[in-house]
Amino acid sequence: MEQKEFPFMQLALRKFKITSAMFGAVTRISNGALEIDKQEMTAALNRDGLFSEVDVKIVSPGETARIIHVMDAIQPRVKLSGGTTPFPGALGPMETAGIGETNVLEGVAVIQTGQRPGIQEGIIDMSGPGALYSQFSRTINIVLECTAFPEMTDLEFDLAARKAGLEAAVYLAEPTRNLAPDDIELYGPDARTSEGKDLPGVVYICHLQSQGLFRDTFVYGENARSLLPTVLHPNEVLDGAIVSSNYIIACQKNPSYFHVNNPVVLELARRNGQDLRFLGVIIANEHNTLREKDRSAKFAAKLGKQLGASGAVITQEGGGHSDTDLMLTCKECEKVGIRTVIIANEIAGPKGDLPSLVDSIPEADAVVTTGNNDVQVALPAMTRTVGGNSIAGISGPPESAFTTALGRLYTATNQLGAYRLTVKGY
Repeated sequence: MEQKEFPFMQLALRKFKITSAMFGAVTRISNGALEIDKQEMTAALNRDGLFSEVDVKIVSPGETARIIHVMDAIQPRVKLSGGTTPFPGALGPMETAGIGETNVLEGVAVIQTGQRPGIQEGIIDMSGPGALYSQFSRTINIVLECTAFPEMTDLEFDLAARKAGLEAAVYLAEPTRNLAPDDIELYGPDARTSEGKDLPGVVYICHLQSQGLFRDTFVYGENARSLLPTVLHPNEVLDGAIVSSNYIIACQKNPSYFHVNNPVVLELARRNGQDLRFLGVIIANEHNTLREKDRSAKFAAKLGKQLGASGAVITQEGGGHSDTDLMLTCKECEKVGIRTVIIANEIAGPKGDLPSLVDSIPEADAVVTTGNNDVQVALPAMTRTVGGNSIAGISGPPESAFTTALGRLYTATNQLGAYRLTVKGY
């Protein structure tokens, strides 16, 4: 398809609703049905011979099935115009995201699985009580099982698995190039609308977790470990500038799928010019040392003030000492006159009677909870398990019934608010 010119920072997300998926003779999409040539897809994902074996399985909502060893979830996408790749820098050349047209498959996700020391367990139950806790119990999941060679290093596995997941996402969306979408959502060209100048200006400070191998986040293909807080246009976030490579505590992960569907970005973008002015997204890394955390917090608040913000929504990824990143940023924002709202989950013990966060400050007086990682849930037996043959920390076959904390359930207490929990007041 011929590339056409688009205004700078105007993005059209062309949505295709997928209602079923099956293996067939050719990869195509027709009337909401996704047909996958399994042999072609697995060969494409292992064209460089980086894995000893690649398998692809389909798991649908409502099945008595359990997906384990979940590393990342990725939304299938392909770029039509304004660029050549839906994940610039991470897959393909460095290009500015957020411009032109991107085809997006809705209702389906690529699930990359893998088991390696340093990767913590992540579980998706497609039915039963566990299915209530993950958004991905409601998507048709195209599960990748990429088996590493014994001599493969952790770094090599991480690079190969991430590349395979992104390539799978593009492969599945490729058949939409010449199809009419079910819906089109337009974003931009400028979040800082000139209309309603008397409306409050709001920034979104999005903390990324990038602290080492298997707990990294990539921005335009580079990990964010040494990143100073940086301003992104909301469209860049929605168009693949951020890719996850973080495989620890499953319940509170921000997978790649949620970065391009970040509910905070979407809500602020939709309200821009209505009751607020969305001034932009400030990405800030969660660092390992107190000095780096303090430096990052001050810089994020400074950027917010420069943009003219009177309010900020702040999110995090991870727990423990990343709570300090959250609190320091809140404190520095309040110090320069930016009122804050924090979104965070809790690690409060099975009964919820322990301190929820490891750090807190008086200024953090508007906090939205996304749930308690330590809540216990009884998972029933399943008839099928995909992604591996054992669950880390659980004895017996992986399809057996067992009780576990939400910590093992993938995105159950997601800190962007992309979760299925609700709050009841008493």
